[in-house]
Amino acid sequence: MNPMIRKELNLRMRERRGWILPSLYLLTMGAVSALAYYMSVDERSWRQLQGSDVGVPMFLCAAYTQLALLLLLAPIFSAGAITIEKEQRTLAGLLTSLLSPFQIWWGKFVASLLFVLLLIVMGLPVLSLTFAFGGVGPWEVIIATVTTVAVLGAVSAIGLYWSSVFRRSVHATAVTYATVIALTLVTFIIFIIEMSLHHPENWSKTSLALKIPLYLNPGYFLTMAFAPPRLLYPEWFRCLGVFVSLAVVAIVLTLWNLRRSGDVA
Repeated sequence: MNPMIRKELNLRMRERRGWILPSLYLLTMGAVSALAYYMSVDERSWRQLQGSDVGVPMFLCAAYTQLALLLLLAPIFSAGAITIEKEQRTLAGLLTSLLSPFQIWWGKFVASLLFVLLLIVMGLPVLSLTFAFGGVGPWEVIIATVTTVAVLGAVSAIGLYWSSVFRRSVHATAVTYATVIALTLVTFIIFIIEMSLHHPENWSKTSLALKIPLYLNPGYFLTMAFAPPRLLYPEWFRCLGVFVSLAVVAIVLTLWNLRRSGDVA
């Protein structure tokens, strides 16, 4: 195992938030699912209620809540991964060790993403709870999980980039959260403004230029994952390509910053 991964995981799991965050995460997921259940039941009488009328709203609420929570948590583990080495003055030692800049980045990236993946795995029983009601199958859970992992991988890579730019964790974390807000809220606002200016007749006739802000939006990416499998192309694959491209650019820039820091050291 990469020694950076072992070191980071040992430190993270020994911290108090190593058990507090998963507990709060599961409580929130369970509370949202329970709220969606009671709201779905109250909308219709028991005679008219079908299992899918309960299962689908529960699943959608849980999936979007999971994405929102993890977008709030991912910067905590990635944005301070490199800056903490700068603050403790240990980055120079790492860069002059036998580890290459890519191995250092890989260890930080995997360690930050593994904790998020742990939360996703812990939330799978909540998402799978909808199987008891119907309307949702294993495919929906799998594609929602894959989409969430793709988004969080890109966000973690971006957080590591900002961590390589700044010298303080608080600055890197703040800018990473600003980036997440830009991807979620700003892109949606830009899309709404463009739609109000151009007034396309329907969604199929909306130009690709108008949709570009949405391809950067994690919520739209997850929404496209709920389309039937034959309709995933092209929208879902375009979103996947955009987030993979963001991650690749962030990785290249982070490695460049690390190599430059190594030259200075």
